[in-house]
Amino acid sequence: MKIFLIISLFCIFWLSCDQGLAPDENVPEITGIEGTILFQNWPPPDSLYDLRLVAFKNFPPENIFVEIITQQAYAYPPITVDTTWIPFYVDQAEFEFELPPGTYDYLVVAHRYGPNILEDWQAVGQYDTDSDSLPSSFTIVEGQLLKNIIILADFKQLPIQPF
Repeated sequence: MKIFLIISLFCIFWLSCDQGLAPDENVPEITGIEGTILFQNWPPPDSLYDLRLVAFKNFPPENIFVEIITQQAYAYPPITVDTTWIPFYVDQAEFEFELPPGTYDYLVVAHRYGPNILEDWQAVGQYDTDSDSLPSSFTIVEGQLLKNIIILADFKQLPIQPF
C-alpha cells in the first residue's frame, strides 16, 4: 500500500511538472534591434577600410566619437573592436544589435573610406521608413528585440552626411 501511494504521488508530481522554471521562449535574449542591410554599388577595395552600424540618440550627431564615449551613440561592433562584422561585397548582411532601452533618432551604416580613423567616415545607408531624406527614429524598451529593420546602403547614392 505504501509503495502504491509513493508511486502515485511520484506520478502526479512528474505529470504536473511543465518546465515551470524554464525561461519564457517569447522573451528575447537581448534588448535591441535585428534586421538586414542591403548593399548596392560597392566602391573599389582601396576605399573599404571599415563598416559599422551606429545608433545615435540625437540627429544630427555633433561628434561621433564624443557621442560614443558619452553613450549618446552605440557602434556595432564597438569602436574598441578592431575588425568589422559586416562582410564586404555581399548583397546583404543580417544583424542583431544589442542596445540599451531608449529612443534613437539615427541608425546609420558608417563607412570608413580612408586610413584616418577619426575623419575618414561617411554615411552610406540609414534607417528610413518614409520617402523623405531624413532618418526615422525608433524606440526600444527593456526586453524588446525590434525586428525587421531594413537599411539600404548605396555607395553611389549617399544619404544626408551629418558627420
